[in-house]
Amino acid sequence: MMKKLPIYTTIVLVSFFTLFSCEEVLFEEDLTDKTIALIAPADSTTVRNSSITFSWEPVLLATNYQLQVAQPDFENASQVVLDTTVTTTSFTASLLKNQYQWRVRAQNSGSFTPYTSARFTVLESEDFSSSVVVLISPQNNEITSDATVELQWQSITDATVYRVQLLDATNQVIEEETTTTTSISFTFPEGVTKWQVRAENNTQSTLYATRTLTLDSNAPNKPVATAPANDATLNDIAVTFSWTRVAVEGTTEVDSIYVYKDVALTELVTKDQVTSPTEISLEAATTYYWFLKAFDQAGNESDPSDVSRFSIN
Repeated sequence: MMKKLPIYTTIVLVSFFTLFSCEEVLFEEDLTDKTIALIAPADSTTVRNSSITFSWEPVLLATNYQLQVAQPDFENASQVVLDTTVTTTSFTASLLKNQYQWRVRAQNSGSFTPYTSARFTVLESEDFSSSVVVLISPQNNEITSDATVELQWQSITDATVYRVQLLDATNQVIEEETTTTTSISFTFPEGVTKWQVRAENNTQSTLYATRTLTLDSNAPNKPVATAPANDATLNDIAVTFSWTRVAVEGTTEVDSIYVYKDVALTELVTKDQVTSPTEISLEAATTYYWFLKAFDQAGNESDPSDVSRFSIN
C-alpha cells in the first residue's frame, strides 16, 4: 500500500509541476496564427543605397526570425541572395542594383508564423559617400583570447579601396591599413579596441562603420584552497568551502568547484560556479576529493588547484 505524501510535500510538487508546465506553454507558444508586420523596405519602394536595413515589428514569444531575400522574387528566383536567422528585428545587408523580394517569419522552438513579404528595387546611389559599409565579423563587443583577428565586411559598389583602422580607448588611431578585398587580419592589443572600416573611390569616401572588440589572452590565476583543510575529518554534512585567488586584469573571472568521491576523479558529485566561501551539503560516512578552476569571459582557464581530501563522519 502506498504511503500518502504529507500535505506540504504535495503542495510543493503541485507548485513545481504547475510552474514547469507554465514555462513549457510559454516556450512552446503556437505562432502559426500570428502575423508579422514589415516596416522597411515597404512594398514597391525604391532604395537609392546599396546598404539596405530590413526591419519589422516584434512578435510576442518569438525567439528568432528567418529572413530571406530573393532576386527578382521568390516565384521566379534566379537566386536567394540572403537567408539568415536573427534574434533582433532588423538586419542590414549590402545589395547590388536589381529588383528584389524580401520576406520574414517569426519562430520559436515549436512553431512559426507565415512569411510576410514585400518587393523593392535597389538603384545605384548618386552619392557614393552615402553608402554604408556593412560589417560581418567579428560581432560587435566580441570577446576573444586570440590576438590575431580576421575582420570581414560586405563590398560596396564602385569602391576601389577599403580603409581599416584600430582605435584605442581615447579614439586615437593605433594602426591603419588599406585593402582592395573585403577582409583583413590584424593583431589586436590587450583590452578594448575599436575597429572601423570605410569604402573609398578616387574622389569620395563613406562614413566609417565601427565595432568594438575585447582581447583577453591572460589566463586567471590558480585558486588556492583554504578550507576544508587537506585530510580533514568533518562531523557536519553541510561543508563550507573557501579559497583565495588574485584576479588578473581583463574580463570577468569566475571560479568553479569540482567534488568527487574517488581519488581518480571519475565519480563526480557536484560541479558548480561558486564564490568563496560557499556551502555544499554532502553525504555522511564518505570521503571526498575536490579542487577548483577559474575561467574568464574570453574562454581562458586557470590551472586546477591542488586536489584536497576530506571525510565526513
